[in-house]
Amino acid sequence: MSRIGQKHTILTALAKPIIPYCTEGVENQPNLIAAASMLMIGGGELAELPALLARLSKPPFERMPVLLHIDLVNGLSNDESGLRYVATAFERIDGVVTVRHHLAPLAKKLNLMCVVRLFLQDGRAVERGLGVIDKSRPDAVELLPGVAFLQVAERFANLPIPCIAGGLIRSKETVDSIHAAGCKAVSTSNVKLWELNQ
Repeated sequence: MSRIGQKHTILTALAKPIIPYCTEGVENQPNLIAAASMLMIGGGELAELPALLARLSKPPFERMPVLLHIDLVNGLSNDESGLRYVATAFERIDGVVTVRHHLAPLAKKLNLMCVVRLFLQDGRAVERGLGVIDKSRPDAVELLPGVAFLQVAERFANLPIPCIAGGLIRSKETVDSIHAAGCKAVSTSNVKLWELNQ
C-alpha cells in the first residue's frame, strides 16, 4: 500500500496520550509500543533503519504511523536531500521530526507528516518559535522540555496545529497537567509512562 493510501492525519495519529520515543529498537515492551497511536524513532544508524522498518511492517506495529527524527540518525543528512531520500527509500516512514522548520513545506510535498521541534529555553525562544510555526506550517509542534510548556501554555493556545510535549516528563501527574494545559500528546522514552495508553 502506498504512503498516501495508508496516510494518517496528525490528529488520528495523536489519538492516545503518550507517543513512545524509541532509540533502541522496538523489541523492548512491544505491546506497550503497539498500544500507542503513533511511534517516534530517534537515534541509531542509517544502516540499521531497513531492518527496524521491516519489523514495524509486521504485527503488532503494522498499522501504526512511524515518524523518524531525521536530525538524530547517524549517516543521514538532515537537509532537503536527506528528506527526499527518506521519502523515496522508506515507504514505512509516515513522517519526520526535526528542528529544521524550513523542511516542513517539502515534507508535505513528499506526503510526509512533519513535526517541528522547538526548545523553550526562554521568552525569546517562545516568540521566535511562534514565528517559525506560522512561517513553516508543520503538521504539529513538539515543545521541549515538556515541563516548560506548563509555564507558557497560553502562548500556544490558539495555534492551528496540535502541540506535543517532550522531555523531563517523569510522572502521570505531569502528563495529566500537560494535557489539561492544552497539549494533545506527550512524547517520551520513559517506558513506565507508555502504560498510560492502555
